[in-house]
Amino acid sequence: MNASELEPDMSSLKTVALLLAAILLTGQLAFAAPRSTVDRSVVESLLGGPKIVNIVDDFLLFWDAAKGKTLRRQRRMWKQLVESKHQNYFDRAVYRNREPAERRAMLDEFLMRMPFHVEAIRKFNQTFSDYFVESFVSFKHSRFREYQQQHDIYIGLSLFSFDGSVRPLHNDAGIPDTLCLGAEVLADYTPDQIKITIAHEFFHLYHFSFLFQQPSLSEIRSAHMALIIEGMAVAGTEEAFPYKERPLYLHFSEEDYLDQNEVLAYSSERYLELVRKGAPPAEYEEWFSNEATDRVPPRGGYLLGYELTKRILAIFTLEQLVRMTPEQLREHTEEQLGAMAGEQLLLMAEFDD
Repeated sequence: MNASELEPDMSSLKTVALLLAAILLTGQLAFAAPRSTVDRSVVESLLGGPKIVNIVDDFLLFWDAAKGKTLRRQRRMWKQLVESKHQNYFDRAVYRNREPAERRAMLDEFLMRMPFHVEAIRKFNQTFSDYFVESFVSFKHSRFREYQQQHDIYIGLSLFSFDGSVRPLHNDAGIPDTLCLGAEVLADYTPDQIKITIAHEFFHLYHFSFLFQQPSLSEIRSAHMALIIEGMAVAGTEEAFPYKERPLYLHFSEEDYLDQNEVLAYSSERYLELVRKGAPPAEYEEWFSNEATDRVPPRGGYLLGYELTKRILAIFTLEQLVRMTPEQLREHTEEQLGAMAGEQLLLMAEFDD
């Protein structure tokens, strides 16, 4: 980064100042749970062109009309009032090539769970703009100033499949390019967790803007890339929102964080095996699931990827790391996983002595 890139953009700073002033004047302090005070048009001016597509507005209109009706009737109304208006989003971000029977099962479960979540979703819809502004300002204007928003952002519904994700809405190659948020999941988060989730997904967009300039999608769908992509996003979020408790960046409880730290070297050894044998997604995806298995701790890949990334960041900056090729990242991943796994053997040897 040269000196000219470090000079402040006065128009951006004025926009940020106006937004923060609007929040403060209405009594909205950081990490509170405010009423919505920032108009969507103001948020879009902050993005510099892309828009906010709020599917939750359509959902709430649907629910007010559909609550109390039979599941069959709700399903029909949903498709007419919500899904058909945002078909590309649901096809590519939520259903993701699932068969009709699977889609129907996802929707039915969502509709049956809604009575217990709708008021939280309504509140989230009222407060989202303020959370978004703080996340975007902290990410772009406080840390990653070269980041440029390319596409619209969807405040959507994920049918409980994700809280935030980057999905391929604007290309047919399957390259993730659009920030999609699952309001029904985020609605149960604390304000801190919401902001951390948004910043995490912004980092993915920032990283992907470099990563997908050269390699094919097949080069990205590998065990080492999944690990380093998520690890970098956790580390990037920590830089955008510094001085928080580490489990917050990982969506861990304190207990889970301590437990997984104790077996980190063992996890490194097991994941290194997946990298070396070129394991397909079906074999490594469980490391990034919220569900614990007999083999893998819940979200174990996030902590492992984060610790791996922090080690690499002792040598390189994040700006250098996001520009590395998959082959370069594989070399560093194998080296650091091997070192982390070796530390366990060293400790065991010392204990035996």
